[in-house]
Amino acid sequence: MNRLTSRWIAAGALFAAAGLGGCDDPHAPKASSKSPSPIVRVAPGTYPDDVAFTIGGMPVHKSAIDEFVPLMKLIDPHLSEASHRRAALANVVLPMVAGAALDPEAREQAFQKAQRVLAAVRETGEFPEDAPEANYLTGTWKEVGLIPFKASMEMEPGTYSDLHESPAAWTFFKLIATNVEDGETFTPRTEITIQRYDIPYLPDEASQDLIQSAIDTLPVEIADEAWEHIIPPIVLYKPNPSQQ
Repeated sequence: MNRLTSRWIAAGALFAAAGLGGCDDPHAPKASSKSPSPIVRVAPGTYPDDVAFTIGGMPVHKSAIDEFVPLMKLIDPHLSEASHRRAALANVVLPMVAGAALDPEAREQAFQKAQRVLAAVRETGEFPEDAPEANYLTGTWKEVGLIPFKASMEMEPGTYSDLHESPAAWTFFKLIATNVEDGETFTPRTEITIQRYDIPYLPDEASQDLIQSAIDTLPVEIADEAWEHIIPPIVLYKPNPSQQ
């Protein structure tokens, strides 16, 4: 397994441990000259309706968060819808968008390469010389990652996934096998085997630290106050530059 894959397989655990996992503190401190910098709320209509907030100028889309809510419900059905949204944001969408904000040019270059590699594999069955090394992974969502696990729920063994963005990289995989029998559906304990390919756009060795730093420091603008309550306070309340 390459370093990039190993760092981001358990992205949810990494960011939850950093204080991003489903925080909801109604007593979060109010901003003042001696507290974290004020939250910026932009006027309605500044961004498209689907944008909940931005970080570093990159939009965080409501639909991207809600895309992972069913998976969060599958993993922990006892939580509320707001908690499922917090989990989807903290464990998938936020690290992905924060990473994308760091180097848009490298991200676009990696996207073009990933598209080319996947197209070649689908058309010819062979990988180009500059294709990334395959990582063979087996296990539940905890071992293979939330993004591949979710995508595999709608795939047949032996097929390749579409191209997906993951923290610091573009990702696709071949679903080798699952332990789901005919008539059964996926559960949190379902195990799959995949052949995963990652095309990174951030430095491999530093991607985790870079994204964590981006989450800690990049400016946030609230586009829809109705979604503000799902954003972890650590993301909302940045250090006040005048106090540093």
